[in-house]
Order: sequence, then structure tokens, then C-alpha cells
Amino acid sequence: MSKRTQRREYGAGSLRKHKGSRIWYLRYYLPDGRRIEESSGTHVKQKALSLLQKRLGEREQGIAPAQDAKRLRYENIRQSLLDDYAMKGRRSLRNGYITSGALTHLDKFFANKSVAFITTNTIRRFIAERQAAGAQPSTINRGLALLRRMLNLARIEGKIQTVPYFPALKENPPRKGFVTHEQFGRLLPALPEKLRPLIMLLYWTGVRVGEARRIEWSQVNLSQRLIILHGEQAKSGQPRILPLPDELIEILQAVPEPDRKGRAFYQGSFRRSWARACERAGLGRRIKTANGFPRYQGLLVHDLRRSAVRNLREAGVAETTIMAISGHRTTEVFRRYSIVSAEDLHKAMRQVQASSKMIDVQSVPANVPPATLPSAPSENGGNGQWEVAKTTIGLPDNGGNLGEILEPIACK
Repeated sequence: MSKRTQRREYGAGSLRKHKGSRIWYLRYYLPDGRRIEESSGTHVKQKALSLLQKRLGEREQGIAPAQDAKRLRYENIRQSLLDDYAMKGRRSLRNGYITSGALTHLDKFFANKSVAFITTNTIRRFIAERQAAGAQPSTINRGLALLRRMLNLARIEGKIQTVPYFPALKENPPRKGFVTHEQFGRLLPALPEKLRPLIMLLYWTGVRVGEARRIEWSQVNLSQRLIILHGEQAKSGQPRILPLPDELIEILQAVPEPDRKGRAFYQGSFRRSWARACERAGLGRRIKTANGFPRYQGLLVHDLRRSAVRNLREAGVAETTIMAISGHRTTEVFRRYSIVSAEDLHKAMRQVQASSKMIDVQSVPANVPPATLPSAPSENGGNGQWEVAKTTIGLPDNGGNLGEILEPIACK
């Protein structure tokens, strides 16, 4: 068989030129039978053949054709993310939408854009736009995390080959807000009565708001003074027991039996009620903004979770027990909630000062010079020449110099 009539190996693809064109075109088939034709961009046959071999190698690796990647749009990878969330049962997905709000800003910036448009420079422009709008670094980073996940899914599925570099912003330190027992005593009466059981549960147990709202009356055991939180209701996926304080027990016991059905705690939105109550209790304030709408600044509902952890720790409860109540799975995250207040620091200093009032020092009789120390054998078998007695000396109440006290003591 002549070289001219030799048949190509099946699946090896081919090169061809269109009529009137000097450019070589690649032609090959995908495993699903779809024919791909792509311009090589060169009139040199060897270069076009090298590109064909590269495309065939990508086909074997399951990588999508370059022309498919060019047609891939933001909406396509966005839907892949939502499908992935739905498959894994992520709680942040509700009614086909991610509740964090970060997706809204991504949609606004990247809508109808090709995935090839999403480069590091484009990501930096997105960050600059969000910063100009006053978004916090942590909020921007959460949005970038969603976009990165979209692109990583596209790469895993063979739709794109690489994921661009994502610059990350330095986030502010975690909030340290908490409420003391005295402050909570002012806050609770300022709240609407229907909200008080929920807020009390958050303050005493550190349970998350979302978890508390899923609790049914059938899970409330008033005789044993506890609530059993099911695994599917908890963020960690682990069931746990929430012990109830006396005051909350009294409120729940006052609920008529016929009304103890369905969800046990308030289900509606209470953002405005919370802001008004905190303002009355002196724990927050509403600031007028340029658009005329007030913006709340002060104690947050999530600060009750931090307060619960702090209160339990101050009461001497073991760290493992606190984590079992609050639902923290790692000590790293738990310790972010372990707040130290200024009063805690003053308390520590008072403890140090109290312990330093009595100091153990080595001393000998002040009126005996070292040269005339007794040489009688000691009880422990020594010759007694350099034997010293351990004496406890108290610091003067007026805070005098320790050196003034030790000066008359004979030393070696």
C-alpha cells in the first residue's frame, strides 16, 4: 500500500484546510461521538500536528475541548456549585439559593461573563468594587471562596484546565462581644415577651439561632430539664443535650398543653425588635446613614453564644463539657469564643498579688554572723555548718521593699 493511500489509525484525528485558506484545521471526535473542529492558527503543518496531538492527549484525560471552555459561562459553573450543594445536603442552600448573600454580589459582577474572563486581574477588580461599597474583608473572602469552589468543580469535571490565583484579604480579628449577667438582666425585660424564651436559651446554652429554631416541643423534656437536639438539626451533625436553666423551665411550663405542638421557639424575624431592646438596655444604638436608613451598631445575637461559653468557663465547667453543650467540634474554634474581659485581667492580677504576700525564702538567724554558725550535726546527718531553715516571710502591708526585709538575714 502506498504512503499516499495509507489509512490513518482510528481515533487519531486529522488535519485539513478550508478552501481558500492557508490555515490548518484540526478535526477529531470525542468519546460521545461529537465532532470537534478547531483552527490551529498556523499554516505550518508540523505545528498544527503538534497541537492535534495535544488535543488528543487532553481528550484521553477527560479535559473538555478548548472551544467548549471558551463557551463556558459563569452561569454554568454557578449551577454546578448549586447542584453540588444540593447533592451534599448543605444547609446553607434553601429553595435553590445559597443564604449567605455572597452569591448575590458574584452574580452582579460576573453575570453573562465567559469563564475565560475570570482571571486574577478580574478578581482584583471584583475585590476593589466590593471594598468601595464598604464590604468587610471577611465578607469579600466568603464570596471569593464560593467563586473558587465553582472553578475547582469545573476543573475537576474537566471543563477547564487551570484555576487562577485568588488573592485573599486579611480579615479583622474575631468579635469579642459578650453580655454580662447584669446587662442581660436589663436586656431581657426590654424584649417582646414572645422572644424571651428563645433569647434565654441562646444566652444560657450557647446554642446557635438556627439550631434553636428547629427544636420541636417533642424534644423538650421539662421533667428532666433538658432539650435533646438531633444530629440533623445541629450544624456539626452531632446530637447533643441542652440543660435548661430554672427561669426558662418556668416559662416553658407555663405554656398550655394544647399549645405544645410544632416548633418550641419563636420563628419570625426579630432584627428590629432586637435593635430596639438593645438600645433601651444601653447595649446598642441605631446610627443614621447617608441613605436615611438607620444602621444598628452594638450587641449581636451571636454574642449570646460567646457569653454562654464565657459564663460556663467562669463557673469552672470543664472545657470538654462546655464544648458538648455549645456544639463546638474543635478547640481552635472554641477558644475564639473563650473571651477574656478587662475584669478577668484585673482578677488575675489580684490573685497574683495575693499569692505574693507570702514568700518562701532561705534564712538564718539575723544576729548570728556566718563565721559563727553552729557546727552541730543536723538531724538529717549533715554537719550543720551551712544548714539553713526555711522561713515564711510576709510582705509589709504598705508595699515596702523586699530587700529591706531580707537585708538583716545572714546569707552564705
